[in-house]
Amino acid sequence: MVVFDHSAGSGGVTSSVYPTNRGSSMLMVISGSDIGRHASLMERVFRFRHKIFVEEKRWEDLRHPDGLERDRFDDEHAVHQVCLNGDEIVGYQRLLPTTRPHLLTDVLQDLCRQKPPRGRRIFEWTRFCVAPGRRELRPHGDSPFLELAQGVVEWGMANRVDTVTAAIDWRLMVIAMQLRFFVRPLGFPKRVGRDEVVALRMSFDAETLATLREARGRHTPVLDKLLSAA
Repeated sequence: MVVFDHSAGSGGVTSSVYPTNRGSSMLMVISGSDIGRHASLMERVFRFRHKIFVEEKRWEDLRHPDGLERDRFDDEHAVHQVCLNGDEIVGYQRLLPTTRPHLLTDVLQDLCRQKPPRGRRIFEWTRFCVAPGRRELRPHGDSPFLELAQGVVEWGMANRVDTVTAAIDWRLMVIAMQLRFFVRPLGFPKRVGRDEVVALRMSFDAETLATLREARGRHTPVLDKLLSAA
């Protein structure tokens, strides 16, 4: 889950879609204000999220009769990143501005012992997921896991964002630290569906980006055009 702008303070996105081709892989960044132009893809994204979080992880509060997992935060302020292999969705994540209501303030408050950090340089990394069959115990090379993580860091560094909050399976905390995210728990793990979820604050910098590139074995960006804050 995490799960990952019109201006950095308002939480919009300067431009809508930034595809990157690396062989058969493509990472797309779609602003929430522009999802209407990508309605077919976004419907598939919402079905993908439903299959992962509801059908697999059993997050029953997210279940919808239409099989589309979407919530009130999928608005014009959200930033969607979709990882595609050919026409197949192999990964997804969403970024939300913490200057507005978001999951840790309005839905998962009990994961934090105190109020979660908020600010213009902090976004919430949410709905992070990788397709079954594309997951690795030790992500490496062109895995969707690493491409998505690098996408968050590149997007953040281009938008004066250096910290994300997230509610993720606690086991991913170790991988995040190995990738040189500066991780601090905000509370204790809690069972949500089949997961033990913990709220985290994760900061990143140039060392994080270099570590991700080393892990992928590629020193090129995953976003061909980096989003620049207005």
